[in-house]
Amino acid sequence: MPAPSRTPDGRSVLFVGDDPILDAEADLLNRSRLAVAIADEVQAMNAERGAVIAITGKWGTGKTSLLNLTANILRDQEAVQVIDFNPWFFSGTDHLIQFFFDEMSRQLSSTRNRKQRLKDATASIADKFNKYSASLSPLKFIPGATPFIDAAQKTSEGISQALTTSVHEQRIEISDALSQLNGRIVVLIDDIDRLTRQEIRDLFRLVRLNGSFPNVVYLLCFDRKVVENALGEEGLDGAAYLEKIVKTSVEVPSAADEALASVLRAGMLEALAEITAPGPGEDRFADVFWQVVRPLFSTVRDVKRFLSSLTLTVRSAGDEVALPDLIALEAIRVMRPAAHDLIAQNVGALTTVHGWQTENRNQAALAADAEKVGAIMEALPTDVGRALITYVFPAAILHTENVWHGNDSLQAWRRDRRVAHSTVLKYYLHRELPSGTAPSSQIDAIVRAAEDEQALVSALSEVPDDHLEDVLDRFLAHIDEIDSSAIPATVATLLTLFPRFSEEPSRMFDFGRDYTVLRPVRKLMQRVASDDADLVARRVYEKTESPYARLRFLSLVGKQEGSETQVISSELEETLRTDLSEYLKSAPADRLSSERELLRTVVQAVNCDAESGEPAFASATAPTVTARLLESALSTSRRNTLGSVVVDAEDRLAWDALISVFGGASQLFRAVEQLKEHVGGQEVNERLQRAVVAFDQYSTGWRPRDF
Repeated sequence: MPAPSRTPDGRSVLFVGDDPILDAEADLLNRSRLAVAIADEVQAMNAERGAVIAITGKWGTGKTSLLNLTANILRDQEAVQVIDFNPWFFSGTDHLIQFFFDEMSRQLSSTRNRKQRLKDATASIADKFNKYSASLSPLKFIPGATPFIDAAQKTSEGISQALTTSVHEQRIEISDALSQLNGRIVVLIDDIDRLTRQEIRDLFRLVRLNGSFPNVVYLLCFDRKVVENALGEEGLDGAAYLEKIVKTSVEVPSAADEALASVLRAGMLEALAEITAPGPGEDRFADVFWQVVRPLFSTVRDVKRFLSSLTLTVRSAGDEVALPDLIALEAIRVMRPAAHDLIAQNVGALTTVHGWQTENRNQAALAADAEKVGAIMEALPTDVGRALITYVFPAAILHTENVWHGNDSLQAWRRDRRVAHSTVLKYYLHRELPSGTAPSSQIDAIVRAAEDEQALVSALSEVPDDHLEDVLDRFLAHIDEIDSSAIPATVATLLTLFPRFSEEPSRMFDFGRDYTVLRPVRKLMQRVASDDADLVARRVYEKTESPYARLRFLSLVGKQEGSETQVISSELEETLRTDLSEYLKSAPADRLSSERELLRTVVQAVNCDAESGEPAFASATAPTVTARLLESALSTSRRNTLGSVVVDAEDRLAWDALISVFGGASQLFRAVEQLKEHVGGQEVNERLQRAVVAFDQYSTGWRPRDF
């Protein structure tokens, strides 16, 4: 469809709030043809005793827009004088009739709007309406008078002979003048269904009382059901009462599916034109649009309400949430807020992946989640609810079909920023990333840089340490996107990241954040062709300076305990392990004093003998290296009582490993004494302080209770 028309200031008509359209240029649903037909009927119909035409429809269907289009056509006709009557301006029953005729008189007298063809006639009629209004105004002062309709009727029946004669004669004069009118007056009254019940009844009494004036056509806009309900009080049949008043009725046609879909698509494209949204999700966009989003809309007003918030939502969340999901949830928020509230309340039910094996199923949890998902689906149209689960929350499909998803799917959903992953859904709902979670822009930067070693180093250096674990964990899902030629440099770069992780565990069951580095390294090396594995592994080893990083790399690509498979040949593994051992034996103290997990590295790479009487490597007794060995020997045991949130922590040392590295207990004691003398009164880091305290405990014979 053509692009939506624009307002004088350049804005699309879809982005100017809930205002009805004012002219045919903004007619997105081709209602102009119907407006022409209504205008023709207004001019051609028999109006010798007046006429009333109704444009009906539910709120938001475009009644006012159709009225505006019709009024524009009528205003261009020389034989038609259009009067706009706003029922919102009168205050109370007794004011309505005077206000109506005052407004008729004022607009008919206006030199700006008066048609040349009807100039003299309407001026005379305006004067008569003015006098008529003045004659009616005293009615409101009659003691005990009922509303103005009853008062007018009673006065005409003889309560006040003088007043009755005056009003009656004036009505005859007005009728005679109007019957001679070479044209007609069209009175437009909109928003009737937004009045109170009493005001609706008063307005229709006014129309009924004055609807018989010749050549006066009332063009009314309202929701038929609302008006019938209002008129149906006090024992009246609202529908029958309305039929006596309204001569012709036009129901605003509902928007055709194709037309409304075109309007919605055009508006979305304009709303998102200047917004850079994430790429993932294009393959789902058509299904999400047609099966989840489109069925929620029935009027252009609905579309406008949605579009008015879409741009802001995408600007605030588009970097973290896939566009199809963002649009679907925003459409539900605007059009089905109750369903949106249920989604916010049941994140777990929509995103939890359950094990498919019978022994892993928690039947009670599944039943509870199924009930929650069912409530969400019931709050939406049937087909929309089912499509929402299929295309937006696939983890919940197990509650409607026997389809199960695993952790691989979770990883892919997180990669693609789908709300099927709880972290993404929570971000959409709260616009806040959990602590330690990196913005998706950082992941994008690293993936883009992965083909260039220097660019990758730079991109990783810009990631804060507290985001690094999350970044690498999510980087796993992009491993297959990396060109095989870039694998050696990428692996070597990843192996430099170990020092950025604290050696302190971050939580109760933290088994080491180093695995965050090792997982992508393993996946990358598994992609290497077997014929190239030794060459790639050697290149990685040579580019890696840290002994600990070399050791962990060899543990990944070499012979795995309990497995017959390995990435590299046994010959290369033996060669590289020998090289690592020789390096450690002769490495200077300044090279090892800051080495990560030094104790573990030495124990696993060098032949250590607790009975030898000599340290396993030359620089072990250097105070800075001894300090590093003590620090890397420290671990913390944590336990808590069942049902308690209190965690007991106890520092421990890898005592036997320390003794073996130093070649005996006496050599260890001597090295630690030298360390203490070296440190003297200097301030040392907190981890070394704890390690020395633990050493002093162990040296007295103390051992942990579970030893």
